[in-house]
Amino acid sequence: DISQLSDVSGSGEYRIGHGDEIDVTFLYNSEYNISNIKVRPDGRISLPYAGEVSAAGLTPAQLDSLVTDRYSMILKAPEVAVIMRNFAESVVYVLGEVRVPGAYEIDRKLTLLGALAVSQGMSDKADRGSVLVIRRIAPDHIIGMQFDMEELLEEGRFDLDIALRPNDIVYVPKSGLHKAEDFVSVIFNILEKPANLYLKGWQISQVKWLYEFYRVTAQGR
Repeated sequence: DISQLSDVSGSGEYRIGHGDEIDVTFLYNSEYNISNIKVRPDGRISLPYAGEVSAAGLTPAQLDSLVTDRYSMILKAPEVAVIMRNFAESVVYVLGEVRVPGAYEIDRKLTLLGALAVSQGMSDKADRGSVLVIRRIAPDHIIGMQFDMEELLEEGRFDLDIALRPNDIVYVPKSGLHKAEDFVSVIFNILEKPANLYLKGWQISQVKWLYEFYRVTAQGR
C-alpha cells in the first residue's frame, strides 16, 4: 500500500546532521560542560578528553548514550545530557539528471513533484520511469523507492506524489534501475564522489548496512 510505504520513517525521531549545534552538560561534573558544539561537515564533534565522536545520523538520545560511554572511561558514573541548541535548516537533495541539482529547503508540503519543480525539472537525458527517493531511516538502514513519473503525470496518479522528509535524496538517473544491486551502486556513487553540497546525516561508516528497494506503482509496491 502506497500510504504505508510513504510513512516509512523509523521512529520519527530527529537525527543530528552537520551544522546542528548541541550542548553537552554534566550533572555532577560541570567543569566538563561544553556549549555550542557545531557538528562539522564530516559529521563529527570533538569532545575534551574524549576525542572525536561521530554525531551525524544519530538521534540526540543515541548521542547521549555514546558520550556517556566515552566519559565513563574518565569519570565514575557520569550523568550526561545532550541538548539540541540550534538546528541547521532542513533540506532535501535533488541530484542526477535535473536542470539545477542541489540542496533545497524543505517545508511540510514539499513532495516529489515539488522537488523536481524547484530543481527546474528533469533533463532530456533523464529516465523518467526510474526516479528514486532515497531515505535513511536509521544510521545503518536505507530504503529506496522508485517511481515512474510518466505514470504519475500521464495517468494522474497523484497518490504516488509522496511527501518528502528532511535529508531525503531525490535522484534522477540516466537509465533504469532493475535490481537491488543497481540501487546500492547508485548510493555509493552519490556518497563517495566529492560534491559542492554536503549530504547532511548521510555518512556511511559501517561496512555493512541494511537496504530495501521498492518499485512504487499505481498497483502498490
